[in-house]
Amino acid sequence: MKEKKGDVINIGIVGAGGIARGAHMPGYQAVPGAKVIAVCDIAKEAAESFARQFDIPYVFTDYKELSAMDELDAVSVCTPNNFHAGPTIAALEAGKHVLCEKPIAGHAKDGQAMVDAAKKSGKILQIGLHMRFQSSSQTIKKYIEAGELGKIYYARAVAMRRRGIPSWGTFVRKNMSTGGPLVDIGVHELDHIVWLMGCPKPVAAAGHAYTMLGNRKDVAYSDWGPWDVEHFDVEDFAVAYILFENDITATLETSWAAHFGNVGPSFILGDKGGVSLSPLQIHQDKHGNLVDITPQVPRQREDPHTSEIRAFLKAIKGGSPSPVPGEEALAITKIFDAVYESTKTGTMIPIK
Repeated sequence: MKEKKGDVINIGIVGAGGIARGAHMPGYQAVPGAKVIAVCDIAKEAAESFARQFDIPYVFTDYKELSAMDELDAVSVCTPNNFHAGPTIAALEAGKHVLCEKPIAGHAKDGQAMVDAAKKSGKILQIGLHMRFQSSSQTIKKYIEAGELGKIYYARAVAMRRRGIPSWGTFVRKNMSTGGPLVDIGVHELDHIVWLMGCPKPVAAAGHAYTMLGNRKDVAYSDWGPWDVEHFDVEDFAVAYILFENDITATLETSWAAHFGNVGPSFILGDKGGVSLSPLQIHQDKHGNLVDITPQVPRQREDPHTSEIRAFLKAIKGGSPSPVPGEEALAITKIFDAVYESTKTGTMIPIK
Protein backbone atom coordinates (compact mmCIF):
# COMPACT_ATOMS: atom_id res chain seq x y z
CA MET A 1 0.00 0.00 0.00
CA LYS A 2 2.97 2.34 -0.16
CA GLU A 3 2.14 5.48 -2.16
CA LYS A 4 4.75 7.89 -0.80
CA LYS A 5 6.90 9.42 -3.53
CA GLY A 6 9.30 12.29 -2.92
CA ASP A 7 7.64 15.48 -1.77
CA VAL A 8 4.08 14.37 -2.52
CA ILE A 9 1.63 14.99 0.35
CA ASN A 10 -0.82 12.09 0.50
CA ILE A 11 -4.35 12.98 1.56
CA GLY A 12 -7.33 11.04 2.87
CA ILE A 13 -10.86 12.45 2.78
CA VAL A 14 -13.49 11.52 5.38
CA GLY A 15 -17.00 12.24 4.15
CA ALA A 16 -17.80 11.89 0.44
CA GLY A 17 -20.54 14.51 0.22
CA GLY A 18 -20.96 17.82 -1.54
CA ILE A 19 -18.22 19.85 0.15
CA ALA A 20 -15.69 17.09 -0.51
CA ARG A 21 -16.67 16.86 -4.18
CA GLY A 22 -17.14 20.55 -4.78
CA ALA A 23 -14.31 22.13 -2.77
CA HIS A 24 -11.75 19.82 -1.18
CA MET A 25 -11.15 17.46 -4.07
CA PRO A 26 -10.88 20.21 -6.73
CA GLY A 27 -8.56 22.11 -4.39
CA TYR A 28 -6.17 19.19 -3.95
CA GLN A 29 -6.26 18.55 -7.70
CA ALA A 30 -5.29 22.17 -8.37
CA VAL A 31 -2.24 22.26 -6.10
CA PRO A 32 0.91 20.48 -7.32
CA GLY A 33 2.41 18.04 -4.85
CA ALA A 34 -0.87 16.82 -3.33
CA LYS A 35 -2.48 13.46 -4.02
CA VAL A 36 -5.72 12.11 -2.60
CA ILE A 37 -5.21 8.38 -2.14
CA ALA A 38 -8.03 7.39 0.23
CA VAL A 39 -11.67 8.20 0.90
CA CYS A 40 -14.02 7.16 3.70
CA ASP A 41 -17.77 7.39 4.11
CA ILE A 42 -20.15 5.41 6.32
CA ALA A 43 -22.19 4.86 3.14
CA LYS A 44 -20.02 2.44 1.18
CA GLU A 45 -21.71 3.28 -2.12
CA ALA A 46 -20.93 6.99 -1.66
CA ALA A 47 -17.27 6.25 -0.92
CA GLU A 48 -16.98 3.91 -3.90
CA SER A 49 -18.66 6.41 -6.22
CA PHE A 50 -16.28 9.14 -5.04
CA ALA A 51 -13.29 6.85 -5.55
CA ARG A 52 -14.39 5.99 -9.10
CA GLN A 53 -14.98 9.63 -10.02
CA PHE A 54 -11.58 10.79 -8.79
CA ASP A 55 -9.51 7.64 -9.34
CA ILE A 56 -8.77 7.07 -5.64
CA PRO A 57 -7.26 3.66 -4.84
CA TYR A 58 -8.30 3.09 -1.21
CA VAL A 59 -11.88 3.08 0.08
CA PHE A 60 -13.00 2.81 3.72
CA THR A 61 -16.20 2.95 5.74
CA ASP A 62 -14.32 3.34 9.07
CA TYR A 63 -12.37 6.57 9.52
CA LYS A 64 -10.08 4.93 12.06
CA GLU A 65 -8.86 2.51 9.41
CA LEU A 66 -8.19 5.39 7.02
CA SER A 67 -6.29 7.34 9.68
CA ALA A 68 -4.14 4.30 10.44
CA MET A 69 -2.65 4.28 6.92
CA ASP A 70 1.09 4.88 7.16
CA GLU A 71 1.03 6.38 3.67
CA LEU A 72 -1.16 9.33 4.67
CA ASP A 73 0.22 12.73 5.66
CA ALA A 74 -3.06 14.61 6.13
CA VAL A 75 -6.82 14.18 6.32
CA SER A 76 -9.72 16.38 5.19
CA VAL A 77 -12.77 15.99 7.43
CA CYS A 78 -15.95 16.70 5.46
CA THR A 79 -18.58 15.08 7.67
CA PRO A 80 -21.69 16.78 9.14
CA ASN A 81 -20.93 19.24 11.96
CA ASN A 82 -21.75 16.91 14.85
CA PHE A 83 -19.33 14.32 13.49
CA HIS A 84 -16.18 16.42 13.08
CA ALA A 85 -14.55 15.48 16.37
CA GLY A 86 -14.19 11.71 15.95
CA PRO A 87 -12.32 11.60 12.63
CA THR A 88 -10.31 14.73 13.45
CA ILE A 89 -9.04 13.38 16.77
CA ALA A 90 -8.34 9.95 15.27
CA ALA A 91 -6.28 11.49 12.48
CA LEU A 92 -4.33 13.76 14.82
CA GLU A 93 -3.60 10.89 17.20
CA ALA A 94 -2.36 8.89 14.21
CA GLY A 95 0.11 11.68 13.39
CA LYS A 96 -1.78 13.25 10.50
CA HIS A 97 -2.43 16.93 9.84
CA VAL A 98 -6.12 17.84 9.56
CA LEU A 99 -8.16 20.28 7.50
CA CYS A 100 -11.65 20.15 9.03
CA GLU A 101 -14.67 21.84 7.50
CA LYS A 102 -16.41 24.65 9.35
CA PRO A 103 -17.61 25.01 12.04
CA ILE A 104 -14.93 23.35 14.13
CA ALA A 105 -17.68 21.19 15.69
CA GLY A 106 -21.36 21.23 16.56
CA HIS A 107 -20.57 22.19 20.16
CA ALA A 108 -17.60 23.81 21.89
CA LYS A 109 -16.87 20.77 24.07
CA ASP A 110 -16.10 18.72 20.95
CA GLY A 111 -14.14 21.58 19.45
CA GLN A 112 -12.07 21.84 22.62
CA ALA A 113 -11.25 18.13 22.42
CA MET A 114 -10.07 18.65 18.83
CA VAL A 115 -7.87 21.60 19.83
CA ASP A 116 -6.41 19.61 22.72
CA ALA A 117 -5.64 16.69 20.40
CA ALA A 118 -3.87 19.00 17.96
CA LYS A 119 -1.72 20.48 20.72
CA LYS A 120 -0.79 17.02 21.99
CA SER A 121 0.04 15.71 18.52
CA GLY A 122 2.01 18.74 17.35
CA LYS A 123 0.17 18.51 14.02
CA ILE A 124 -1.73 21.20 12.15
CA LEU A 125 -5.46 21.58 12.74
CA GLN A 126 -6.91 24.00 10.19
CA ILE A 127 -10.61 24.87 9.98
CA GLY A 128 -12.25 25.47 6.60
CA LEU A 129 -13.13 29.16 6.85
CA HIS A 130 -12.39 30.15 3.29
CA MET A 131 -13.57 33.78 3.43
CA ARG A 132 -10.20 34.66 4.99
CA PHE A 133 -8.60 33.72 1.67
CA GLN A 134 -10.63 36.06 -0.55
CA SER A 135 -8.56 38.74 -2.27
CA SER A 136 -10.78 41.44 -0.80
CA SER A 137 -10.28 40.00 2.70
CA GLN A 138 -6.51 39.88 2.34
CA THR A 139 -6.53 43.46 1.03
CA ILE A 140 -8.63 45.05 3.75
CA LYS A 141 -6.81 43.10 6.46
CA LYS A 142 -3.63 45.03 5.55
CA TYR A 143 -5.44 48.38 5.90
CA ILE A 144 -6.85 47.43 9.30
CA GLU A 145 -3.51 46.13 10.58
CA ALA A 146 -1.91 49.40 9.44
CA GLY A 147 -4.26 51.29 11.79
CA GLU A 148 -6.55 52.89 9.20
CA LEU A 149 -9.59 52.30 11.40
CA GLY A 150 -7.92 53.28 14.66
CA LYS A 151 -9.56 51.88 17.80
CA ILE A 152 -12.16 49.36 16.65
CA TYR A 153 -15.28 49.36 18.81
CA TYR A 154 -18.15 47.82 16.82
CA ALA A 155 -18.81 45.39 13.97
CA ARG A 156 -21.91 44.07 12.25
CA ALA A 157 -21.84 40.67 10.55
CA VAL A 158 -24.61 39.91 8.05
CA ALA A 159 -25.25 36.55 6.35
CA MET A 160 -28.84 36.76 5.10
CA ARG A 161 -30.71 34.74 2.51
CA ARG A 162 -34.32 35.56 1.68
CA ARG A 163 -34.71 31.95 0.55
CA GLY A 164 -31.81 29.54 0.70
CA ILE A 165 -32.66 26.57 2.89
CA PRO A 166 -30.43 23.64 1.93
CA SER A 167 -32.35 20.93 0.10
CA TRP A 168 -29.89 18.26 1.25
CA GLY A 169 -31.06 16.61 4.46
CA THR A 170 -28.21 16.74 6.99
CA PHE A 171 -28.18 20.55 7.22
CA VAL A 172 -31.73 20.88 8.56
CA ARG A 173 -31.52 18.20 11.29
CA LYS A 174 -30.28 19.21 14.72
CA ASN A 175 -28.84 15.77 15.46
CA MET A 176 -26.56 16.13 12.42
CA SER A 177 -25.73 19.83 12.26
CA THR A 178 -26.60 21.32 15.71
CA GLY A 179 -28.19 24.36 14.07
CA GLY A 180 -29.22 26.15 10.91
CA PRO A 181 -27.86 29.34 9.33
CA LEU A 182 -26.02 30.33 12.52
CA VAL A 183 -23.55 27.45 12.14
CA ASP A 184 -23.81 27.17 8.35
CA ILE A 185 -23.37 30.64 6.86
CA GLY A 186 -23.26 32.77 10.01
CA VAL A 187 -20.01 31.06 10.99
CA HIS A 188 -18.33 32.37 7.84
CA GLU A 189 -19.41 35.98 8.26
CA LEU A 190 -18.79 36.19 11.99
CA ASP A 191 -15.38 34.52 11.73
CA HIS A 192 -14.52 36.89 8.88
CA ILE A 193 -15.38 39.97 10.90
CA VAL A 194 -13.66 38.73 14.08
CA TRP A 195 -10.52 37.76 12.12
CA LEU A 196 -10.39 41.19 10.46
CA MET A 197 -10.59 42.79 13.92
CA GLY A 198 -7.60 40.75 15.09
CA CYS A 199 -9.50 37.95 16.87
CA PRO A 200 -10.48 39.71 20.10
CA LYS A 201 -11.56 37.31 22.84
CA PRO A 202 -15.36 36.97 23.31
CA VAL A 203 -16.49 37.30 26.92
CA ALA A 204 -20.30 37.08 26.70
CA ALA A 205 -23.13 36.76 24.20
CA ALA A 206 -26.90 36.95 24.00
CA GLY A 207 -29.21 36.22 21.14
CA HIS A 208 -32.15 34.29 19.82
CA ALA A 209 -32.63 31.54 17.26
CA TYR A 210 -36.01 31.47 15.52
CA THR A 211 -37.80 28.80 13.49
CA MET A 212 -40.47 30.73 11.61
CA LEU A 213 -40.55 29.55 7.98
CA GLY A 214 -38.45 26.43 7.51
CA ASN A 215 -40.93 24.05 9.13
CA ARG A 216 -43.89 25.26 7.04
CA LYS A 217 -45.20 23.75 3.81
CA ASP A 218 -46.82 27.00 2.64
CA VAL A 219 -43.53 28.91 2.27
CA ALA A 220 -42.23 29.74 -1.21
CA TYR A 221 -39.22 27.72 -2.33
CA SER A 222 -35.98 29.10 -3.69
CA ASP A 223 -34.19 27.95 -6.83
CA TRP A 224 -32.72 25.15 -4.71
CA GLY A 225 -36.14 23.52 -4.58
CA PRO A 226 -38.02 21.96 -1.67
CA TRP A 227 -36.29 21.08 1.57
CA ASP A 228 -37.12 18.45 4.17
CA VAL A 229 -39.94 20.27 5.95
CA GLU A 230 -40.98 17.20 7.92
CA HIS A 231 -37.61 16.88 9.68
CA PHE A 232 -36.68 20.59 9.85
CA ASP A 233 -35.83 21.19 13.52
CA VAL A 234 -33.14 23.90 13.39
CA GLU A 235 -33.48 27.68 13.25
CA ASP A 236 -34.02 29.58 10.00
CA PHE A 237 -33.04 32.98 11.50
CA ALA A 238 -30.73 33.96 14.33
CA VAL A 239 -29.49 37.19 15.84
CA ALA A 240 -26.62 37.64 18.29
CA TYR A 241 -25.10 40.39 20.41
CA ILE A 242 -21.50 39.69 21.42
CA LEU A 243 -19.19 41.39 23.92
CA PHE A 244 -15.43 41.11 23.39
CA GLU A 245 -12.43 42.17 25.41
CA ASN A 246 -11.09 45.70 24.84
CA ASP A 247 -14.62 47.19 24.88
CA ILE A 248 -15.59 45.80 21.45
CA THR A 249 -19.14 44.76 20.59
CA ALA A 250 -20.58 43.03 17.54
CA THR A 251 -23.91 41.86 16.21
CA LEU A 252 -24.73 39.02 13.84
CA GLU A 253 -27.84 38.57 11.71
CA THR A 254 -28.16 35.38 9.72
CA SER A 255 -30.97 33.60 7.90
CA TRP A 256 -31.82 30.88 5.43
CA ALA A 257 -35.35 32.21 5.03
CA ALA A 258 -36.80 35.59 5.98
CA HIS A 259 -39.02 38.31 4.56
CA PHE A 260 -36.65 41.20 3.86
CA GLY A 261 -35.24 43.48 1.19
CA ASN A 262 -31.78 45.02 1.26
CA VAL A 263 -30.40 44.80 4.79
CA GLY A 264 -26.99 46.26 3.95
CA PRO A 265 -23.47 44.85 4.24
CA SER A 266 -21.25 43.71 7.06
CA PHE A 267 -19.10 46.54 8.40
CA ILE A 268 -16.53 47.46 11.06
CA LEU A 269 -16.30 50.80 12.90
CA GLY A 270 -13.24 52.42 14.44
CA ASP A 271 -12.53 55.91 15.78
CA LYS A 272 -10.41 56.79 12.72
CA GLY A 273 -12.44 55.05 10.05
CA GLY A 274 -14.89 52.36 9.12
CA VAL A 275 -15.05 49.71 6.43
CA SER A 276 -17.99 48.35 4.48
CA LEU A 277 -17.30 44.88 3.11
CA SER A 278 -19.67 44.70 0.12
CA PRO A 279 -18.74 46.64 -1.90
CA LEU A 280 -15.37 47.13 -0.22
CA GLN A 281 -14.91 50.74 0.92
CA ILE A 282 -13.10 52.57 3.69
CA HIS A 283 -14.89 55.59 5.18
CA GLN A 284 -12.88 58.33 6.93
CA ASP A 285 -12.70 62.07 7.44
CA LYS A 286 -9.59 63.93 6.30
CA HIS A 287 -8.81 67.64 6.33
CA GLY A 288 -12.35 68.55 7.31
CA ASN A 289 -14.01 66.40 4.64
CA LEU A 290 -15.71 63.02 4.57
CA VAL A 291 -13.85 60.67 2.22
CA ASP A 292 -14.52 57.21 0.82
CA ILE A 293 -11.60 55.07 -0.29
CA THR A 294 -12.09 52.13 -2.64
CA PRO A 295 -9.02 49.87 -2.51
CA GLN A 296 -7.87 48.27 -5.75
CA VAL A 297 -8.39 44.58 -4.98
CA PRO A 298 -6.17 42.12 -6.87
CA ARG A 299 -8.05 39.75 -9.13
CA GLN A 300 -9.07 36.51 -7.39
CA ARG A 301 -6.86 34.04 -9.26
CA GLU A 302 -8.42 30.90 -7.77
CA ASP A 303 -11.38 29.80 -5.71
CA PRO A 304 -10.89 30.71 -2.01
CA HIS A 305 -11.43 27.04 -1.12
CA THR A 306 -8.42 26.19 -3.28
CA SER A 307 -6.44 28.99 -1.63
CA GLU A 308 -7.20 27.57 1.83
CA ILE A 309 -6.02 24.13 0.70
CA ARG A 310 -2.89 25.67 -0.83
CA ALA A 311 -2.18 27.36 2.52
CA PHE A 312 -2.78 24.07 4.37
CA LEU A 313 -0.30 22.20 2.18
CA LYS A 314 2.24 25.02 2.39
CA ALA A 315 2.06 24.93 6.19
CA ILE A 316 2.63 21.18 6.18
CA LYS A 317 5.66 21.45 3.90
CA GLY A 318 7.11 24.43 5.73
CA GLY A 319 6.37 23.28 9.26
CA SER A 320 4.55 26.55 9.93
CA PRO A 321 1.50 27.16 12.18
CA SER A 322 -2.07 26.49 11.10
CA PRO A 323 -3.35 29.15 8.66
CA VAL A 324 -6.73 29.00 10.44
CA PRO A 325 -6.04 27.81 14.01
CA GLY A 326 -8.53 25.61 15.78
CA GLU A 327 -8.47 27.94 18.78
CA GLU A 328 -9.85 30.82 16.69
CA ALA A 329 -12.64 28.67 15.25
CA LEU A 330 -13.41 27.34 18.73
CA ALA A 331 -14.05 30.88 19.97
CA ILE A 332 -16.78 31.28 17.32
CA THR A 333 -18.43 28.01 18.32
CA LYS A 334 -18.39 29.12 21.97
CA ILE A 335 -20.35 32.19 20.86
CA PHE A 336 -22.89 29.99 19.08
CA ASP A 337 -23.29 27.76 22.13
CA ALA A 338 -24.01 30.92 24.13
CA VAL A 339 -26.60 32.11 21.59
CA TYR A 340 -28.48 28.82 21.75
CA GLU A 341 -28.35 28.90 25.54
CA SER A 342 -29.51 32.51 25.56
CA THR A 343 -32.46 31.50 23.38
CA LYS A 344 -33.58 29.22 26.22
CA THR A 345 -32.86 31.57 29.13
CA GLY A 346 -33.35 35.04 27.68
CA THR A 347 -30.13 36.16 29.38
CA MET A 348 -26.57 37.16 28.53
CA ILE A 349 -24.34 34.07 28.69
CA PRO A 350 -20.69 34.35 29.86
CA ILE A 351 -18.11 32.74 27.59
CA LYS A 352 -15.27 30.94 29.34
